Amino acid sequence: MILFRFLPVAALFWTSLVLADWPQWRGPDRTGYVESQQLIESLPTDGLAPLWKFEAFPGGGSGGWSSPAISDGRVYLYSHTKTKNAGADPGESKYPWLPPEKRVGMSDEEYAEYEVKRRDENERQARAFRFDERMVCLDLGSGEIVWDKTVESTYTRFVQSGTPCVAGGRVFVLGAERTARCYDAETGEVLWSRRLPGDFRDEFFASSFVVDSDMAMVACGPIVALSTEDGKVQWQGDAPLDYQSHSSPAIWRAGDESIAIVNTSGGATQAYRVSDGEKLWEISGGAGQSTPIVAGDVLLVYGSSRKNGLTAFSLSPEGPEKTPQQIWQFQRAADSGSTPVVRGDSVFVQGEKRLAKVRLSDGETLWQTTLNISNPRYTSLIAAGDQLFYGWEGLHAFNADGDDFEQLYEARVDSEGMLIADDDLRAKLGLDELAREDGLEKSEKLWQQKAVHSGPLNCSTPALSDGRMVIRLRNAVVCYDLRL
Repeated sequence: MILFRFLPVAALFWTSLVLADWPQWRGPDRTGYVESQQLIESLPTDGLAPLWKFEAFPGGGSGGWSSPAISDGRVYLYSHTKTKNAGADPGESKYPWLPPEKRVGMSDEEYAEYEVKRRDENERQARAFRFDERMVCLDLGSGEIVWDKTVESTYTRFVQSGTPCVAGGRVFVLGAERTARCYDAETGEVLWSRRLPGDFRDEFFASSFVVDSDMAMVACGPIVALSTEDGKVQWQGDAPLDYQSHSSPAIWRAGDESIAIVNTSGGATQAYRVSDGEKLWEISGGAGQSTPIVAGDVLLVYGSSRKNGLTAFSLSPEGPEKTPQQIWQFQRAADSGSTPVVRGDSVFVQGEKRLAKVRLSDGETLWQTTLNISNPRYTSLIAAGDQLFYGWEGLHAFNADGDDFEQLYEARVDSEGMLIADDDLRAKLGLDELAREDGLEKSEKLWQQKAVHSGPLNCSTPALSDGRMVIRLRNAVVCYDLRL
């Protein structure tokens, strides 16, 4: 029998109770959860107006998929942008990037040859553009700019998309060309910039920093630990330097020691002592690009195939060097990069259109449903108080309590920035009447214009603090006050 322990709920969420912030990727303790006062369970018929909207902040291929961070009443946003040089002509693309479903019929050798041509073409086209990295600090209550800083950058195959990490009055982010930067959280001054080990051509890394004491850690191939003071490399892991890591490290506190846990190449998960970088163990849990979760002395890793699924391991606080032992495995969901949520003794996991609630202690499925959305991936769930949220195409809110599935509302962000329930927006736009008079094609076109294209940025994840949710849209950032 495998013995493991859970911290009481009050102890498990001590950080959230003290901070009530979302200062890094996956929230205050990287479980995707934050304590919250009671939130609204339905929306006004005419929609919920935004508290504020920050315009002209492009995302996706024009600015990346970084998620917001919230700390001490401020919102921190990062983008990696490209601007066409005057008079430059990038030329036509003959070799666009092919998603897996469009590689059917190509052998591995043919696809590798195609990728060489695509990368060569992309690098030629990149000369027609200027690349910059932008960090913006906004006031959470008003959306007004506190500071806005831009540094010149370089081309990467996909734009950099790590989420800022705010700790100790500083903001840490991994930028293009393996360059880590540290900003003063109050002024935006760049305190230091550090080129991390490894060659660079056009590689991109979407990992986000985690900070423990005087160490800032991020996955850039291997996990790398930097001094928060000056950015000097203190130690690095043994994963391949060319592994394009998008998983972010998590911290496990075993007694008086801090252990950094990171998913890395080949589905491996590694643990390193933060103080000196000693590698304690490595397991093959089939982890994907998701971030590992530590809940008490339980480790959760989530894979990109249902064969690996979501796996729970027991950690030994009395002997942190002991190899974790598998407790249970949930194989009914998988995702390319989303990370589950832990709230008390519940784990919420999304994979493709599937959403499930699983018991943390034994892996038993409490409920599972299929979401009415199209081809989701990379965007992660978040939870606040007794509600669960998913920001894909719109904002989906669920009851996080109980053993039965309950959706509270399914909303869209319309072209005016209103957060409005699907049915109410359809009525507001008169889609049913339009479909009867002019056909479904016009009705669908209007829906795309007014509801889909104005919605959340795919692959970015909302952040929530003090009942206020910040969502990155395709070309803007919006904040809603969800307090009851």
